[in-house]
Amino acid sequence: MEQKKKHMLRRLTIISIPFVFVAIPSVVIIVGMLSPHATSPGSGGSAPAPPGQNHSLSMLSTMTGGQMILSCRADFSGNWEYFHYFILDPYKPRQAFFQPQVHPYIIYCKWGYMGNFLQNVVVFNSSAGYAPQCRVDNGGCRYLFQDGHMFRVTGKHDATTTVGTVAGAPSPAQAATTRQRREKTMVGDVVLRECRHVMGLFPAECWYRKHDHEYVGKIIGRWKWWFNY
Repeated sequence: MEQKKKHMLRRLTIISIPFVFVAIPSVVIIVGMLSPHATSPGSGGSAPAPPGQNHSLSMLSTMTGGQMILSCRADFSGNWEYFHYFILDPYKPRQAFFQPQVHPYIIYCKWGYMGNFLQNVVVFNSSAGYAPQCRVDNGGCRYLFQDGHMFRVTGKHDATTTVGTVAGAPSPAQAATTRQRREKTMVGDVVLRECRHVMGLFPAECWYRKHDHEYVGKIIGRWKWWFNY
């Protein structure tokens, strides 16, 4: 009888492995794709805002090692709700719209990239000085992940036309000009590990890459990334 129990336990463990590593992540991804905050995959981060949602967040990664994922929630009035699940392929921006209903309203993300994970990465805080720049009519807030750093880009390109013309074709000085009003701010660093491999396959020793700025969140493991906010 004892042997049968052990055999059954081993079988249940083997059966549960695909569920944990495939089924649950798949459900999370599908829920993120169905999020009301999401734009269509082909929007390129520049879709018009849906009615009633006048803020936007865009994410872009130029780190080419693989996909980057941010699973985000909104905290407000002592409660929280699921916000959006960003799946970032290199150089393909993704965008989500929202409308803060209360104050303060904070959006936290769990960040994952190539086996590295961070928790409590803040991408919006209605109490922060940059919050008004996240409004759609101000250009929205865009986050850039580049060379192990996280930047926040705010503002927009403003096309203005020079006043005053003369007869005939306008001179170059009188032609429409584009004035750049964007601001790029360093938020901090993301965690990256480097490993020494045996036979080019198996990691024998790993260490965190040196960084010059504070991490943008708290380092966590894979299990906590999947199962705990």
